[in-house]
Amino acid sequence: MKLSRKLVMVSAAALMAVSPLAAPVVNSSVAQAATKKSSSTVHKTYGKNSKVTVTKSQNFVNENGKKTSKKAPKGGEYIIWDVKEINGETYYSIQTDLKYWIPAVNTKGKVEYKTGSTTVTLTTDGKKVVQTESSSKKSTKTATKKTTKSDKKSESKADSKKATAKKTTKSDKKSESKTASKKETAKKTTKSDKKSESKTASKKETAKKTTKSDKKSESKADSKKATTTKKSTKKATIKPVKITATKKTPVVDKDGKKVKTYMGSKKYTIIGKGVTVNGLGTKKINGKTYYALQPNHYYVLASDFKTAK
Repeated sequence: MKLSRKLVMVSAAALMAVSPLAAPVVNSSVAQAATKKSSSTVHKTYGKNSKVTVTKSQNFVNENGKKTSKKAPKGGEYIIWDVKEINGETYYSIQTDLKYWIPAVNTKGKVEYKTGSTTVTLTTDGKKVVQTESSSKKSTKTATKKTTKSDKKSESKADSKKATAKKTTKSDKKSESKTASKKETAKKTTKSDKKSESKTASKKETAKKTTKSDKKSESKADSKKATTTKKSTKKATIKPVKITATKKTPVVDKDGKKVKTYMGSKKYTIIGKGVTVNGLGTKKINGKTYYALQPNHYYVLASDFKTAK
């Protein structure tokens, strides 16, 4: 009995010594697994600048690294949407739902994603993965410098524009002064034109008055002429004198030549003896006195006629 009690006590002590050591080992492995899962961050590419070609036929794996039934054929081209590490290796997701992943080392192409202000580029050639990083701060500085230079250029352009504007203003002032002088000249010209117009108007009025006086004088002259004509008409009025032919005598014209017809007939060109006609004044033709039967047209020799009683 004593021996069995000793054995039981020894075994119990052995168990107590072993159990505290086993418990910490289990807890540490669980902690390591949790650390691995939490450290596997998914980086989204949003499909921009991220396209690869499969260089080795294989099956896709899930987000935990387990093989799936979906195959990735060699030469297949895929757009990469997400990047993460599985079991210490870089994997690419070909879908946004994170169902199918492929090892980056078995692809050829370029994938980009951003973490903060840093752009990460993964370049693969089917054998290895090369990672490069670039920060946007440098580009920001460069852009700032370029902007500063462009600002300086724009400022210089603005200064040149201001100088041009000043020159333009000066030229405008000169042109305004020229315009003002032209206006003054135009005013003077207008005044002189008005004076000349007034002179012209006065001349026209004078001319009108002269014309009126001329018309009056003309009317007076016309009336005088009419009066003179009336007087001369009265003077020129000749009373017919009855004359009788003492013998046959021919009718002649104003030049003393015998006429071919008289009173519309040839037979009347000879005035018979004893025929009485009206003598309308006398006229000298070739030194001889003739009675006018029709002044300036028909005449008879006065010596061949006697005045009828």
